[in-house]
Amino acid sequence: MVLNTNDVFEAMNEAVQKSTSVSKKFKGKVIFLVDDEKYFLVVDSKDGTKKVEKLDAGDSGKKADLTVIISKENLLKMVAPGSKISPQQAFMKGLLKIKGKMALAMKLTVIIGATR
Repeated sequence: MVLNTNDVFEAMNEAVQKSTSVSKKFKGKVIFLVDDEKYFLVVDSKDGTKKVEKLDAGDSGKKADLTVIISKENLLKMVAPGSKISPQQAFMKGLLKIKGKMALAMKLTVIIGATR
């Protein structure tokens, strides 16, 4: 079972590295702001980059198509095995905020599903 945000993003990194369906369905750069932590997800079909990396809190040099703002508690609920909370539902309930491309945000279910 996933216990903390580092575990979540390590699982997400493994999922994007191993899954070919993720890179077919999801292409973009996402910054996740989880409480006081910042993570950067890249799935790029042009150069084949697929990774998740933790960023320093002051690192503002990364450009993202989408920024996801969520609490640690809500992130852990969303990625828990058997969870019925999708990113879209979390957004509609106000548990998750986004800035950027809404079309890319709609595809977050692919990433979250692979992470579970």
